[in-house]
Amino acid sequence: MMGAHIHEAAAVPAERHQPPLHLFGDLRIRFGIKLGLAGILALFIAQVLRLPRPNWSILTVLILMLPKYVGASAVKGAMRALGSIAGALVGIWLVGDYTSTPAIFLPLFFLIVACATYQFGKFPASQISYAYFLVGVTTIAVVTNGVLTPDQAWQIGLDRALEILVGVGSSLLVTALVWPRYARDEFGEVGSEALETVGQVFATQARIFPMKSQPDMEEMHHAFNGQLFALSNLLQAGSRESTLFSAHLSNYDSFLVHLIRLFHSASDMSRWSNGETFILDRMRGELDDLENAICEEFAILAEPGVPWVRRRLSNLNEAFATFENRVREVWDLGIVSAGRTGIATEFAGQFGALRSIRDNLNGIRGAMENQPDSGQSPPEEEPRRDFFPKIDWFWVKVGIKGGLAAVIAVLLIKWINPPGAAAIPFMAWTLSVQGRSFLRAGGCGDQRVFQNGVMAAIGLVLLIVLLLLTTPFLASYAAMNLALFLILFAFGFLTARVSGLNIWMLFALITTSAFVGLNPQQPVSSETIIDTFLGVIIGVGIGAAVARLVWPVLPQRMLRQSLLALIARSQALLGGDPLRAKTQTELAILSVETLQAAQRMRMPGCSAEEKARVLTFVRTLLALVTRITGLISRRTALPEVTRSILQSKFERLDAAFGQILDGFAECFRQGDCRRELTSIRGALSEMSQAVDQIHDSQILADHELEVSLQMLDLANRYYGTADALEECRRQLRTLEIRRYWGDYAL
Repeated sequence: MMGAHIHEAAAVPAERHQPPLHLFGDLRIRFGIKLGLAGILALFIAQVLRLPRPNWSILTVLILMLPKYVGASAVKGAMRALGSIAGALVGIWLVGDYTSTPAIFLPLFFLIVACATYQFGKFPASQISYAYFLVGVTTIAVVTNGVLTPDQAWQIGLDRALEILVGVGSSLLVTALVWPRYARDEFGEVGSEALETVGQVFATQARIFPMKSQPDMEEMHHAFNGQLFALSNLLQAGSRESTLFSAHLSNYDSFLVHLIRLFHSASDMSRWSNGETFILDRMRGELDDLENAICEEFAILAEPGVPWVRRRLSNLNEAFATFENRVREVWDLGIVSAGRTGIATEFAGQFGALRSIRDNLNGIRGAMENQPDSGQSPPEEEPRRDFFPKIDWFWVKVGIKGGLAAVIAVLLIKWINPPGAAAIPFMAWTLSVQGRSFLRAGGCGDQRVFQNGVMAAIGLVLLIVLLLLTTPFLASYAAMNLALFLILFAFGFLTARVSGLNIWMLFALITTSAFVGLNPQQPVSSETIIDTFLGVIIGVGIGAAVARLVWPVLPQRMLRQSLLALIARSQALLGGDPLRAKTQTELAILSVETLQAAQRMRMPGCSAEEKARVLTFVRTLLALVTRITGLISRRTALPEVTRSILQSKFERLDAAFGQILDGFAECFRQGDCRRELTSIRGALSEMSQAVDQIHDSQILADHELEVSLQMLDLANRYYGTADALEECRRQLRTLEIRRYWGDYAL
């Protein structure tokens, strides 16, 4: 389906509970059978009702079964039925009243299709969006068939609505009754796998693994990225498919936010592996117990089984409390405070990192058990929202593209009367708006749509030849149904593990629909076969031209937009964004999209070495974003007694961080990474002097340990953020994005 926001074809999680040698234990076989059954059922009902174009029922089945998940069937069915009926009425109204007045008909048709496309795709996704999708589909279907015979508008509208409703009912019935899949369960499975990966990262960075058996960090990064892509797609699919999933969307968002923070915190543990051993040796036993408790908590949360239920408890919080008490004892001895400031700051940073891992593990457990977010400060009072909803400008552009493609196709039908007219508008509309979904499903968006269109046209010509040879053998009900089942089974088998819709899947489902539309149970002339697939080819041409020439979805553009959005939201956090929780959720989703776009870079000028540098930079930038969110979460903890000394220094650092982020953004806008950026050394030096002053004067000697640790941990977070900014700046200067940033090679 079309994706609202949205990777490499993220595999659906491996099914842990199915016997490996069991025939129906293979997800691909099960989905192929389900798709074949739904198609046969839709064709049977359409023929029983004597509907003129059962191919619309098959097309509806193919599209609506792509998400693959069961939700609230009644709600889904109601939304899709309402969308189909509304679309039929709108199409009848347009065709019946305005086809003789193109100056009114075409703008209205454009507006309706554009609005339906926008409402389907905009973020956040919901079950209601399917109603808008079916408004667009049914309106296009009615207009396509009624524009040449407006006097039959009511009959055409009724037929198209019934055909689509047959497809809706068949897909819902089979999805719910035959090997049902639930986005909620699969989110739990992929989440468990991701937690297992993060647990390995922590054990590796904390050097719990023996050196010879340590996993490769690059492989774990790659595995975690794929798991993030899968979780992101499941978030979207679940919010569209399931009322229960949507009702608990905040828990799934919280899980994703904590998971990303946890990964970066675990990756960051290597910073503390070379700390002052004479301090750590005094608490080695408690530290080892805490690290083992963290590993145990990872193992518990990653256990397979029924997801999102209360799990057995570990001794994580008890081990951390014991470790904290031991830290307090060592601190009271004066060993830490008597040393240089750097020792105390590094020690506080290590303590803060372990506390952050504890808090995020508790946050994940709370999200999995549907509990309030633990370990976090109370939520701020949400400010009054604007009366008008926020506009998603990306989908505004996509809606305009979809409306334009549909209008061009209808103009061709009405005034040029091309062959295969029935397939042209839907093919043109669908291809023109699918760039982001193609990108999510492992493609290059709209970048190679012309080449793919030419390849598809060649394939369709070969298919015409094949059909001319085989159609006589399909002139029976049994042969037709067997052929349809095998085609749908093959389609389902090959696409079961693909999340989203790629361009070849789109061509396959349109071609399958066109094949059914031929109705080969009766003698089919060669002219009909040729005309039908010529219509598909014409639709491909229109859709490809609109997709590629009007606001194309290109990997480098999506990467630039994601990077700019990441920077803008990070700056908003530094500036005291009142909707901090919402912004952090958006940052988590943007992090996934940024990684997706970076991995899809395939174009002249972007060599393999350059792509590796881009990926390294993106990872470093995402780590920086995580540091900024961690910094903001602790910034309010600055002790009052140190505020007069440190507050102004921190504010100057915040301003310096913002200026560097502005420089990053300008580099991405201009496509030139050679520009000089503001230095933060002066502001960082001032903060260091202030921290030294506080440490040397012992003004916190009479306060609780927590007060000193809060101040030192906050200072250390500023150091860490500054280090990450400097690393981003260093890596940014190695990039050569000017060579391909504005590439439009077709």
